[in-house]
Amino acid sequence: MIGCQDLSVHFGPNVALDRVSATFAPGMLCAVVGPNGGGKTTLLRALAGLQKPSTGKIVCDGPVAYLSQRPETDHRFPMCVEEYVLTGTWRRTGDARRLGRDEVERALDALARVGLADKRTQALEALSGGQWQRARFARLIVEDTPIVLLDEPLTGIDLPSAELLLTLLDQWRNEGRTVVTVLHDLPLVRERFAHVAVMAGRLVSTGTPAECLNGGLPSADSAGGGAHAGLSGAGGYTARVAGAASTAYGLPSHGGSRASGAIATSGRGHR
Repeated sequence: MIGCQDLSVHFGPNVALDRVSATFAPGMLCAVVGPNGGGKTTLLRALAGLQKPSTGKIVCDGPVAYLSQRPETDHRFPMCVEEYVLTGTWRRTGDARRLGRDEVERALDALARVGLADKRTQALEALSGGQWQRARFARLIVEDTPIVLLDEPLTGIDLPSAELLLTLLDQWRNEGRTVVTVLHDLPLVRERFAHVAVMAGRLVSTGTPAECLNGGLPSADSAGGGAHAGLSGAGGYTARVAGAASTAYGLPSHGGSRASGAIATSGRGHR
């Protein structure tokens, strides 16, 4: 479980988050949506302990793994794929020299799960965009935390990689982990997610996609608007295809994506 109570984040005179209260339960797969500038990334960074709240507090009952929009490691760093994935053990081991056979086997299994077993000895810089994101997910598998926060993990990657990573999110949910991910693609959220939180500087609404998304999304300036600012309106997410323009791809709906768990929220000044 992870959540926040009356969380506000200010950057000078600018209010990025205004008294947000929410709890993301174990076994929940929740999409966070909203306009650009709506506080989605700030919320995840605060939940991950990377952004200090101006007011309010974070509540959490276990270790958290966070996947940022920008990779935490430069892919040009002289490191092979397996070595990179093994950095996910540092939370437990604190020192790569202490890695035992169990940790190495864990990394090899993670690479197999994301379809990179044959790339383990390749340099990071040799990976395509989709392969690089798969390697980042393999590192998350090795971290093995009960809470996973993801900031736009599907942006700009190929269709097979996106489908594989979405399947992994379903598996994490079925394992009882708390998974919260920022996404920009509303059709994808409607098809694959049972829970959604709508942000526009504050928490506008939470519930099922049918409950929260039928009226459109608010702008970053006003939670009452209906503009789909910064969001895809196509029947899928925007995937990057080598040698071609960006194309919208639809993904099949999976009945198993209806998750258990609940999201509890409260409005301003209400606990």
